[in-house]
Amino acid sequence: MKEPKEVDGIFQADNPMPPWWKMVWLISIIVSIGYVVYFHWYSEWPQEVAFEKEVAEHEAQFPTKQAVVANTEDGSNPYRDDAVAIKEGEGTYKQICSACHGPTAEGAVGPSLVDKEWIHGNTDKEVFHNIMKGIGPERQKLNRGGMPAWEGLGAEKVYAVMAWLATKNSTLVKAK
Repeated sequence: MKEPKEVDGIFQADNPMPPWWKMVWLISIIVSIGYVVYFHWYSEWPQEVAFEKEVAEHEAQFPTKQAVVANTEDGSNPYRDDAVAIKEGEGTYKQICSACHGPTAEGAVGPSLVDKEWIHGNTDKEVFHNIMKGIGPERQKLNRGGMPAWEGLGAEKVYAVMAWLATKNSTLVKAK
């Protein structure tokens, strides 16, 4: 056995690790390898199955409306007469759109959405396109400012806002 080395009054010995410590370390490595092999190749619960199960449980707990297809044949709003969607659309409008179009949609920075005059079209298809893609500088009319694109909201929320808007303004028509 070597003589302990002294540095600044502290002795440093080269003592071996206790055998029980080495055994615990070795057993933990063997168990972890066995666990990985079992879980990934022999268990009935691989990661893909676990994910699908968790998604199914989530969807059962929080049911969602069926996905909206943005391109209906004539471009009309599929939520136009849906009372739940109209209520959700009102909330979304008040949270996001009212900053520019006013709390009652009568206009503020942005144009009024309840009068009979539509600057960029009055069909569901045109209004949906305007909301999703926005109004850039090249499409501005009547010295009105532009509008940001709201694609991030998703088609369902945009259609819900349009359904609420259709209850406020009868000149918003399904299609021409």
